Amino acid sequence: MSQALLMGKTKQITVYSRDQWRKWLKKNHLVEESVFLISYKKHTGKDSINHKTQIEEAICFGWIDTTVKRLDEDRFHRRFVKRSVNATWSKNTLSYGETLYKNGKMSAYGKKMFLLGKQKKPIDHDIPDFPEVPGDLKKAFAKNKRAKVGFEAYSPSTKKSYLRWLFRAKREDTRAKRIQQIIDAASQGQKLW
Repeated sequence: MSQALLMGKTKQITVYSRDQWRKWLKKNHLVEESVFLISYKKHTGKDSINHKTQIEEAICFGWIDTTVKRLDEDRFHRRFVKRSVNATWSKNTLSYGETLYKNGKMSAYGKKMFLLGKQKKPIDHDIPDFPEVPGDLKKAFAKNKRAKVGFEAYSPSTKKSYLRWLFRAKREDTRAKRIQQIIDAASQGQKLW
């Protein structure tokens, strides 16, 4: 399904605080299937909640993020969807869920999805916690020294996040696309998210 079709059927919202995001989820987590959460880029100086906060609140209500897309120079959106009972969780998301569960932050639906998720093998069970740069990305860096320098300038957590994202690609064309996205962002000194 194309991004345009998805956007036509999915609500777009902008929230400026954790509380606003939580209130939207509390009201809509059982009646909506997905939402595009619009965020402002840092250079705008406009209030926007960070990715970790977005994910934590989504997990509390049995939702998860899927894709990120640039809207314009100042904004991007992240698609959040309601988890299905068949969904698998990443190790990272399970870790967030464990903390939120212990702290009593979850809704009934969020608890249900979390407890189901704990019973399954994590989707990234075979991805190392601290992956090495794979050969295909090294080859791409060899062709673009600026991208290599940009990538090496990222914080360890950003590099780890990008490499784990790359390792999660199931198809070769998806992996190639992700490598290109990493190269493009790193060569421009920008982040993907």
